[in-house]
Amino acid sequence: MARNSVKIGIIMLIAWIIPLVGLILAIIGLVTGAISYAGSKSVMARAGIFLNSLGLGLAVLNIVVTVYLFLSGDFDPSLLLEEPEQGN
Repeated sequence: MARNSVKIGIIMLIAWIIPLVGLILAIIGLVTGAISYAGSKSVMARAGIFLNSLGLGLAVLNIVVTVYLFLSGDFDPSLLLEEPEQGN
């Protein structure tokens, strides 16, 4: 079970970019790591808890920054859909 927590933690280092996926994976990974650590106190379980905590922090930071940008008006999602003008 500790290995699964580490695997989820490694995936979390990429998945935090998508906040909802990151939050779900972090919770699953932290629960898996905590159960494993309570049973065996292994280094792998601690590594899984660390990686998932790091990913959870990054996912929460991503959510906070995104909400701030939306509320302050500094982020306009329509800019992401526009094609750049080509100079002729």
